[in-house]
Amino acid sequence: MGNISAKESIDIISESILNAKENLKSQSFYYILWGWLSILSALSDYALLKSGELKWHFLPWIIIMPIGGIITSVVSKKKDKEKGFRTHLEVFLKSMWIVIAFSMLVVVYISVYIGINPVVLTLLIAGMGTLVSGLTMKFKPLVFGGVVFFVISLTTLYINNENAYLLYALAIVIGYLIPAYKLKHEK
Repeated sequence: MGNISAKESIDIISESILNAKENLKSQSFYYILWGWLSILSALSDYALLKSGELKWHFLPWIIIMPIGGIITSVVSKKKDKEKGFRTHLEVFLKSMWIVIAFSMLVVVYISVYIGINPVVLTLLIAGMGTLVSGLTMKFKPLVFGGVVFFVISLTTLYINNENAYLLYALAIVIGYLIPAYKLKHEK
């Protein structure tokens, strides 16, 4: 193999940077999907609580979140198949979010078992995943979103359970959706 010219080197580096940016943009799908599903669940839960339905108010989460898991799994497998490989960043982010999802399930179970609203802790866990994703991708809107999750998590300690779901939805808009749409349209 011969030596490559300076121009060829620059072209290779430029192409690598473009590929990395495209890989990051593809991550926006997951934040958008989970953002909208989470908002739908939180606002449905809030509406059920406001209507006086205290026994089954959590039902939207049980119905909607598994749908998100199925969609995520199908889309992820399709993207992997089309692309043929995954970068270290993609492998890390996928693994981290699987751990985050499992942690949320455990936290929700524990919260329900001991009789506390899981919103505070699920926001905290979402904040950790979002902040680490933002730092890893070097994408400041996700870093900011992760910090917002922490702040709103603490804020929910001081309001009633019903209104915690409204703050949860707000955290999702600021922490997931705004950064995701910025990432999707990143140039």
